Order: sequence, then structure tokens, then C-alpha cells
Amino acid sequence: MELPVISLKAKRNSLHPWIFSRMIRHPQQRLQPGSLVEVISREGSFIGRGIYNYKSNIGIRLLTGNASEMLGSEFFFKKFEQAKILREEILGIHRTSNCYRLVHGEADGLSGLIIDKFADVFVVEPYSAGYIGIMEWIVSSLQSLYPGSRIVVRPDERIAVKEGADFSRVARAYPGPDFLEIRENLLRMKVNLKTGHKTGFFLDQRENRFTLSQYCNGREVLDCFCYTGGFAISAMLAGAKSSAAIDLDEKALETARENAQLNSVKVTFQHANVFDHLRMMISKGMQADIVILDPSKLAGCTEEISRAHRTYGDINKLGMQVVSPGGILLTCSCSGLISEMDFLSILTRSAAEAGVVLQIFRVSGASPDHPFSTIFPEGRYLKAVFARVFPYTKKE
Repeated sequence: MELPVISLKAKRNSLHPWIFSRMIRHPQQRLQPGSLVEVISREGSFIGRGIYNYKSNIGIRLLTGNASEMLGSEFFFKKFEQAKILREEILGIHRTSNCYRLVHGEADGLSGLIIDKFADVFVVEPYSAGYIGIMEWIVSSLQSLYPGSRIVVRPDERIAVKEGADFSRVARAYPGPDFLEIRENLLRMKVNLKTGHKTGFFLDQRENRFTLSQYCNGREVLDCFCYTGGFAISAMLAGAKSSAAIDLDEKALETARENAQLNSVKVTFQHANVFDHLRMMISKGMQADIVILDPSKLAGCTEEISRAHRTYGDINKLGMQVVSPGGILLTCSCSGLISEMDFLSILTRSAAEAGVVLQIFRVSGASPDHPFSTIFPEGRYLKAVFARVFPYTKKE
């Protein structure tokens, strides 16, 4: 298939898969948002093939830099095949869980594409208009690799606005069930595909959920921003004395309560603002042995970074004050625009303001089915810091 040719007007100095709109010599005859194109340098040499969208700040998402590699169903089959090899043959996730992230965008060579496997259902979340017209390639490739699987397309309305494209046709063509059930280690979870966030469940915390559960036996656990209850329920399955979980999302809490029943554990779920709840606990001298802070993304663009720093600082200052002396804090940030170094710096300031000292014993990230690439370091977005919390006493 012969593709339209797009040339750059600026010198390209990296292998990053994103080429911003300002670097592109846009053709006078406009192409449809999401058109597949061949990209050449301003000097005329081959750069790669990918997805072009003049309406997006990311003007081109490169999918290959190999001149002999054509974009078609075979291309996607090979990408998915390589992705499956990592998750199953190398990581062996399928031996303990029937769910994993199959495609993590740029790290798997497919910029703007997320695919999560939930049992025999694959949830496709496209971040680029380019995947609308080639969804059949994606579906046929997945069904070849996973016979009998069901494909669900679940686009984000905000992405549709940014891309200037209508994803409704592919969403209608590949609908999903309202709910499905998955198994993650010892955890059984109901995934809400009707109202759940992103693909419906946060698989990136798999290892962190399991790791934290190992510390919970006989302890009182407080899970803040609990979503559908993964950390709180894992804690109870590991023998926690009690588990309380808080979130503002009422629909997520409904699913969380069902998940607790599914796992035959008792968790106290509360619909509340986490900041207000922690302040109430501090005012009453209430504490927990283990506190989890896992808020949603606070910085989605550069303009939100300063506010995110303040919010992370505030929530961690409050959270540290409700951890029992010598207890454990797990605090997370899924804002890719805030680096691990910055997050640790925020925690240092929060600890000083809270009058505590953190003994950090583990700094983790997303589960390994969410890899990141050397040409796309932004893919390393999740930070998870495990620390013991001790009150700081000044010497007389």
C-alpha cells in the first residue's frame, strides 16, 4: 500500500516516536486525521512510517523506522506476538493471573495504543485517530493469537476531542459486557467496563498490591483513593486485622463492595473526600498501621505540574500523620510529568512538615507488563514508595 509522504521542516535529532506538529511541513491538501503516512526528512531521506494528524499537537506517531517494514495486518500481528512473548514466555504472568497489559503504547512499538487482557476479553484503548481505520487489523491479529477471545474498543472522550476524530463507530462495532471477572494472584476482581476508569482496572499496581499484602498480617490498613478496592482486599486476604477504604467515586465503591464479597472478606468502604477524612483522623488522634495513598493522575500537562506538586505534598503530609509510629506508608504517583526524583523530594518536604522521618525501603514502579523504552522514557510514569514512618523528636 502506497502511503502519502510527509516531510519535516525541522532537523530531527532523536529517535523519539513523537514528531510534533511544529516540526512538520503540512501538505496543502489536508489528509484525514489519523492517516497512515511515510515520513521523510527535510533533506528527503526516509525516517519512518506512522500516523499523521494535523489536528493534534503530536503531528506524527512513528510506528516503524524500518524502510522494508510495511504497515498492515502482518505488522500488527508481529507486534502483538512480540508483546505476548514478553508477558507470557518471559514474565510468565499467565501462570498466576489471567490478566495483563498486552500493549503498552510506545514501549511495545505502537504509539498511542493500549490493550489490556482481562481473562478472554481484550480492551483496546486508542489514543490516536489512526487506529479507527485499521481496527480490523488489530482485531484479526488479536483473534489469531488468542483464539476465541472477545475484543472491546473503549475510547476516551477527551482523547477524541484532542484528536479531532469520532471514535463512536469502532466503539459500537466492538462493544463489551458491563462487567467481567479477573484473577490476579489470590485476588478475584470484578471489572466494570461500563463506568470504570481507563480500560476498567489498574493492572499497573499488580506487583505493588502483592508486595504490600506481605506486610499486612495482623495490621490495621487504610486504603485511600481505593477505586475498586484492590489494595484493601489484598490486605485482608493476607491476614490484615482490619481494612478501611475511602474514595469519592460512588460507582467505583459499588464495585469495590462487590469485590470484597467476591473474595469473602470484610472491608469498611466509605464515600468521602480523602483530604477531609485524614484531617478528621488527625484531629481525633486516629492512626492506622499501614496507609496507602494512590491518587489519580494529578498532572496531565505541564501547566498542572506546580499544582500537582502542592497536592502531592498536602496529601502526603496528612497521610504521614495518620501512620502509627513504625508503621508503613505506600505512596504513589502516576503522573508521568513528575519524575521519581521530584516525587521523592516532595515526600522529603512533606515528612519535615509532618514532623516525621521516612525510612524508605523500596521504590517501585508499574508492573513489568508496563515496560518503558529508551526512546520513550515518559513511559516510566508510576512511582510507588514504600516507607516506615517514625515521629521525629528533637533532642533537648
